[in-house]
Amino acid sequence: MLTTEDKKSFFLVFFALFLMMLGNGIIIPVFPYYVKSMGASAFQLGLLLTVYALCQFIFAPIWGRYSDKVGRKPLLMLGITGYAVSFILYGLAHAIWLLFVARIAGGILSAAVMPTAMAYIGDVTTEEKRGSGMGLMGASMGLGMVMGPALGGILSGISFTFPFFFAAGLAILNVLTIFILLKESLTPEKRMQQQVDVADESGLSSILGELRTPLVQFFIMLFLASVAHSMNEATYALFMQNKIGMGAKEAGWAFMVAGIVMVILQGVLVGKMINRLGEKKTIVIGLSAMAVGLALLLYSFNIITAIIFLAVFCCGMGLIRPATSSAVSKGAVNQGRSLGAMQGFDSLGRVVGPAFGGFLLDLNWSYAYIGAVIMAILAVISFKAYDRIHSEAAGC
Repeated sequence: MLTTEDKKSFFLVFFALFLMMLGNGIIIPVFPYYVKSMGASAFQLGLLLTVYALCQFIFAPIWGRYSDKVGRKPLLMLGITGYAVSFILYGLAHAIWLLFVARIAGGILSAAVMPTAMAYIGDVTTEEKRGSGMGLMGASMGLGMVMGPALGGILSGISFTFPFFFAAGLAILNVLTIFILLKESLTPEKRMQQQVDVADESGLSSILGELRTPLVQFFIMLFLASVAHSMNEATYALFMQNKIGMGAKEAGWAFMVAGIVMVILQGVLVGKMINRLGEKKTIVIGLSAMAVGLALLLYSFNIITAIIFLAVFCCGMGLIRPATSSAVSKGAVNQGRSLGAMQGFDSLGRVVGPAFGGFLLDLNWSYAYIGAVIMAILAVISFKAYDRIHSEAAGC
């Protein structure tokens, strides 16, 4: 059972993630138009999205490992401060190169948030409650992403820059809340032990070290699933526009419904599924739902089916990420390092996916979704094959 102090910390971390994703969501409807107003091309907009994910891939494992040495609270504050700085730079930017500076700075610093937050949840929960904790963490973030775009659309009526400064204000409030109210979850004794374990490793060797552990099956699977997920995110609106005439407004409704479905799934069901079935079976169910949802999207024939099939797909991702986080947290020697590596592979998938999806979409309107289905199936195969190979090896 969690102590009263742990429950308070639990709530504060969830609230911090909610505010962070609310701020992220606020700028979603504004960012493309803001970038376009500076004369950016679609290619430059794509680069702005890619460079952010690339920075997170590089730095998430480093920050996660560092949180094992200095504690979770300082890294949470650093990461959320990174969001505030990047939002302010967005609002002050008057040229494309400044947007790239803001994007790179935000990607580097904000990469500290997710692995550290997951490690914090791992610190204050028992193994039985780990899955529920990771699910609730995803739900709090999803709720912020559901509410953020609607608020951003309203705030953009004041000016294109106002949503960025508003989001920066939320981030600053977030940092102050953590500084004043959140207790450190990693005790000095545990921190000293973690430091002995990882002190001699560089960021790269830390990642390579994780690839030599049984956790590699989760990293490869999550990378492939993330590629499929980001391929869908990058191509959904254009694909549906061509197939059924879906406009930006309808696409917004589709993603909002999908977000609500993920919030409910992660907040209510995923923890119970993990406790009943275990992380691995939950992941396989999620991957299967993801592949089915992507395949069904190829056969959308109106707005309703496009929304329903997207929701099926998002149910899959709603199971995969919390279950993977829970499994890695339980199997890790150093939670920050392992969860940072996991987050890095998730980010790498978001680097590869949009470009790969766009390339396939240019070849043929259906190829992007066929490719995404293949990625989801490969994720299942790689995940199951790893277990079979190691079971046979153990039996020799």
